Amino acid sequence: MGRIRWVRGLVLAAVVTAIAAACAPPPPPEVPPGSGHDGLRVMTYNLLGAQADAQVFSEHAGWAARVDQLQPDVLVVQEAQTEDVSALRDLPATDYVLAAYQTWACDLKPNREGVAILVRAGLDVVDSGARHLGASCIDPTMRRVLVWADVQLATGPFRVYSTHLTAGGGAAEASRRAQIEELRRFAAEQDPTGARRWVVTGDLNVTPESSDYRLLLDGPPGGDGTGPLVDTFVESSPAAGDPLVCPSVADDDVAGMQLLLASPGLVRTCGYTAGWPKDDNWIGCDLLSLCTSWERRRDLSVRIRIDDVLRPAGGPVEVLAAHVPNRADPDWAAPGAEWFRLSDHLPYVVDLAVG
Repeated sequence: MGRIRWVRGLVLAAVVTAIAAACAPPPPPEVPPGSGHDGLRVMTYNLLGAQADAQVFSEHAGWAARVDQLQPDVLVVQEAQTEDVSALRDLPATDYVLAAYQTWACDLKPNREGVAILVRAGLDVVDSGARHLGASCIDPTMRRVLVWADVQLATGPFRVYSTHLTAGGGAAEASRRAQIEELRRFAAEQDPTGARRWVVTGDLNVTPESSDYRLLLDGPPGGDGTGPLVDTFVESSPAAGDPLVCPSVADDDVAGMQLLLASPGLVRTCGYTAGWPKDDNWIGCDLLSLCTSWERRRDLSVRIRIDDVLRPAGGPVEVLAAHVPNRADPDWAAPGAEWFRLSDHLPYVVDLAVG
């Protein structure tokens, strides 16, 4: 009897998996602001890749549908495992080339997560690289990943950096500050002529009201040779840089969360990208694929902005448009590609002109 139940369970799981895969939609027809321009579309997205195993629900198919919808020229992803990177290269209708990928040296999972840059086929990648920021796997010198790719544009090479900085306070905060300082120094060393033809993208784990956000943008007192950086979303939506208008809302702030749910316009203005619950049950989620996080995300709003694209001030990079998906969007819950099921983050998409 036990064996019969076990076989039935396997058959049911296979049927559910097949139905879920078949329901992955074609991309919605609308492309967010900036379609038809001659600039460069950059998208940064923390995938929460450890939960993407295509069992019951295919995150890979959902990501591909959304990539086809958003049509980035340069796609940078964090928390990406090897099969996630392969899916993003192979499944979208648009062809992408893997330009850079580095796994995190301190990741204890058998299939390590990392940071990757994929570039739309047809854009030439003239150089790329990867390294770590930090010296060890112990705070306050925790190392994280930095990758980069040089894309050939009509105006010359343009570099895209991507990273995923350490989250948290205390010793973790000390690690993050050291990573920020090392990242800024490295960017300056790699730009000896001061051409400033580059951007920094990724899950930076700093909110606009934090001192680390100011360190990232302004550098340490006395300078470090990099010069100030500009938050591209704030350029597009200035209120997003004002913590009084767009505060980071605590997960236990019931009134604050209700305000966000009732004010999709405010959420769009603030460009919140993260703050959904993450399933911390490693056995149930990562091992057995019994994740329930998305059911809680469906009924909650993202509440912090930590995913960014930063440009050097005084450089030739201009922001044309910026976009973060919002639950007021008509395709927010497109079957098979519901935003709340694909990750505990939302992507940030920005259209740039490089003079």
